[in-house]
Amino acid sequence: MGNEVWMGIVAATLALGGSVYGYLEWQARIMRTRIFDVPGGLRFEGFDFSMEMQRATQQFTVHAKRGQLTRTPVGEGEPMVQKAPLDLTLPAVGLRIEVRRVPLKSPAPDGPQFTGYCTVVVRGPEAPAPAGALAQASREVLTIDKVPEPVALQFQQFAGRVRAWVDKVERRIDKEHKEALRQEQDAAQAAAQEAILAQVAVEKAPDGTLDEAGRKALADAQIAQWRKSAGFTGNSSEVLVDADGRVVWFIDLCEDGRITLHANKRTIHTTLQGASIAPLGGELDIGVRDDYWTEEEPELRFFRLFKGLSMDARRAWKEKIDMVRMSLEGRNR
Repeated sequence: MGNEVWMGIVAATLALGGSVYGYLEWQARIMRTRIFDVPGGLRFEGFDFSMEMQRATQQFTVHAKRGQLTRTPVGEGEPMVQKAPLDLTLPAVGLRIEVRRVPLKSPAPDGPQFTGYCTVVVRGPEAPAPAGALAQASREVLTIDKVPEPVALQFQQFAGRVRAWVDKVERRIDKEHKEALRQEQDAAQAAAQEAILAQVAVEKAPDGTLDEAGRKALADAQIAQWRKSAGFTGNSSEVLVDADGRVVWFIDLCEDGRITLHANKRTIHTTLQGASIAPLGGELDIGVRDDYWTEEEPELRFFRLFKGLSMDARRAWKEKIDMVRMSLEGRNR
């Protein structure tokens, strides 16, 4: 065999080796991923896209060299599709990330088989953003196809950390929103109480002097308004009124577990379901569920009552409340 033939074989072998090396290098490159902390956030890089969560701004940024973005206007309008390359910024609140394995078009008899690729879907908020969150003028969905499963597996770790962070942000925003609503409700109740006091005071004490009958009339007017709002009158009640006829604290308890509580200028109409009752100094601290209570956010609202009552009277009230609460919870099991 001549030298030229040997040289041809060597050249072909080198070319093949170079091609194999190049392929392996390309495979290694597209499979290479990184998840790392950045100032104020977390970043993923791999397979022609990068994503980053930013805690300070509560935003999520995306840079993708492949995929497509579908924007659907809020309200009227046709969806618009934009092809990669893409740069996208979304509010973190309401963000959803999905990783779906792509099955073979012809399923095997022994069950579904997959292509070895995944589809990554990033969805912006689909519902009106909670109070305090950034709003979007359109619903945005980013789709990145043919992501190799090893890359998708690493990306899922990043997406899991993002989901945990978004959940935490959403819970905090929801809690702040509920607290703001509670404060608005408390302010409205306090204003209504002042209006009742002013109206009855003009009728019962036109000269500005309140006697015992006038103070009782003021207290009775406040209690009547609360009972009207509650829709019930308790079988047992107790009240403390100050020198100006203002109700300091009030309890109205029904045998079926319904209860009205007033203390510290706050009023609630609720039940003893899930309530807590605990002695606190010379008072009882009663925690009850309000309109914003949920299994996920089981926070109770607390009212301190019975200041000025004797220890025996407080003990009797605690036993009565405990008995009604246990009876109510027994009926609801």
